[in-house]
Amino acid sequence: MILAVVPMIGLAPASVFGVLAVFSLAMLATTAWLPAAPILAPAASDAAAASATAFSPGSRRVTIAGFALLACFALWAVSEDSLWAMAGVMGAEQAALTPEGLGLALSGATAGGILGAILITVVGDRFGRALPLAILLAAGGILKIVESTVTDPTAFIVVFIVWNTIYAVAFLYFVSTAAALDADGRWSGPLLAVYLVGSALTPVIGAALVEAFGFQGFGIVLGIASFALITPVVLVARFSREAQAAEAATDAAAASPTSADAADAQEVRA
Repeated sequence: MILAVVPMIGLAPASVFGVLAVFSLAMLATTAWLPAAPILAPAASDAAAASATAFSPGSRRVTIAGFALLACFALWAVSEDSLWAMAGVMGAEQAALTPEGLGLALSGATAGGILGAILITVVGDRFGRALPLAILLAAGGILKIVESTVTDPTAFIVVFIVWNTIYAVAFLYFVSTAAALDADGRWSGPLLAVYLVGSALTPVIGAALVEAFGFQGFGIVLGIASFALITPVVLVARFSREAQAAEAATDAAAASPTSADAADAQEVRA
């Protein structure tokens, strides 16, 4: 609704916000196709009930994991989007990147992100979330350091595209981890809010880091941030896997008939 109103009051180009508004309305129309959340019966066994309590969305362990994930994601998002914010300046001053080259880098980065999202749909949950996140954070940290050292414009574009592809895939794994902690969006909603707030601050943060450390020091700081987050992110991702497995076990127990129900059914048939 906001995107549809903004062009009318002339605060931004109507062509841009108009397209965004149409896209948003189209997505709104498709929400009716989303499946409704199942209504589950109470857990059928004491073990399932205990598991559900330990990993319930309101439990202390889930709450701690959720806040830890938000903190890690905030730091990671700032380190990633700081590179986005300074890519144009760094490319022009360090790699003699032309405006056309920057446009190519940004377009290629967007395409790489789309391909990464498609790859996620193919891979699914085959490798869990902890291992992919560890690999993606490590690779992203290395590429941020490399990006801050290259002086060839072609190499700058290639590294930027590869880095952004990894960035997009890692972003989706963060979201899936938050969703696994609570399928109702208790953590995935704040996760996106944290991302938006952090993104708004990255031009200032990125410029300050470049001024303090130079381009190479800037890349090293961003890379270290990714490396430092690997351990806590992996721990939260593993916990989310356990929580998801416990929820699945509880759902299966709730769906299966209890012994009393089975006895009643046998008596009715008799």
